[in-house]
Amino acid sequence: MIPASLYQAVYINLLFILTILYVLSHQNLSFQAIYRGRDNYKAALVLSIILILFLGLRPVSYHFGDTVNYARTYSNMQYGLFTLDYENSDWLFYWFMNKSASLFSVNMFFFIVEFGYIGCTLWACKRLMRNNVWVALLMNLVAFSYYSFGINGIRNGLACSIMLVAFSYILGSKSDKIKAAILCFCAYNIHHSMALPILMMVVSAFILPKFKNNLRLTVAFWVLSIFLSLTVGDWLETFFAGLGFDDRLNSYITSDEYDESFSNTGFRWDFLLYSVMPIVLGWYVVIKKQVSNKTYVMLLNTYILCNSFWVMLIRSSFSNRFAYLSWFIYPMLLAYPLLKLPIWRRQGENLNWIMLANLGFTYFMWIIGKYR
Repeated sequence: MIPASLYQAVYINLLFILTILYVLSHQNLSFQAIYRGRDNYKAALVLSIILILFLGLRPVSYHFGDTVNYARTYSNMQYGLFTLDYENSDWLFYWFMNKSASLFSVNMFFFIVEFGYIGCTLWACKRLMRNNVWVALLMNLVAFSYYSFGINGIRNGLACSIMLVAFSYILGSKSDKIKAAILCFCAYNIHHSMALPILMMVVSAFILPKFKNNLRLTVAFWVLSIFLSLTVGDWLETFFAGLGFDDRLNSYITSDEYDESFSNTGFRWDFLLYSVMPIVLGWYVVIKKQVSNKTYVMLLNTYILCNSFWVMLIRSSFSNRFAYLSWFIYPMLLAYPLLKLPIWRRQGENLNWIMLANLGFTYFMWIIGKYR
């Protein structure tokens, strides 16, 4: 039995080893070799199952943040002390939680949620990067905040993973669009904050393509959001909270508490620098190299628009949970162009460096978090 205090160490070091092994065994690959890939879905599936079992059957401990709070609510449901309100936000999640409470233990409930969280990530990787599922999955699993939203903000994490699958369907046939709509309905009613990425996905998929050089427009909006945050950030927080757009988003803005995942509040230049990386890569790929496709531009514009709203509200107490409304797309934006688009002559070398940078940032944040 692994102590709860060691779970994150085991998780991140396992992925550290797997990433290093991939990098060392795949040197100097051409784009053609990367694009052709190989049938590595089974390996990705095995890793997903291992992590679902590992995280899903975790003990109920304060080392896992909100896990304890969910377990307490689950216990109240089992004893009939919880009344389900279908008019409440996130009703779908609590409906499933209530049904589960009458059937099995809280550990099995967490297992099923983890199955949805990691399983939907795997599903999205398979649909978006079929020939390189292993690499795409590794980049998602090792991404900053992925572990946290698998064991702490589990409703947000589950809803975001479902949204990744919705992204893979939205530009498809009519039946695919219906599937995307169903997935969006589920994600929204699991966590109402999904209203933002759903709206930005629709804008990016169906409205922005009508404008020439639409990526320039979204990047300009992102830069404007920095200026607005620096000059009228407090007013913007009051304005957005007053709109009553969504209770969940409002709570992130107006809460007097703060999430320990962030060491401090205020304007976070460090996380702004982190957020800009896929934008810089996207600008280089789409504008400078003139290499793109509809799916990549849609994902990139959705990320930029969602991240812009976080930048405007960057001082809010639960800034990391608001940021995750864009950051959950982050690893896909690193993986997709490197695995699907011909950018560099030595693309394999750049893929390895970006995989290491993605891993390195997460590992660094874990290390400093241990000694904070």
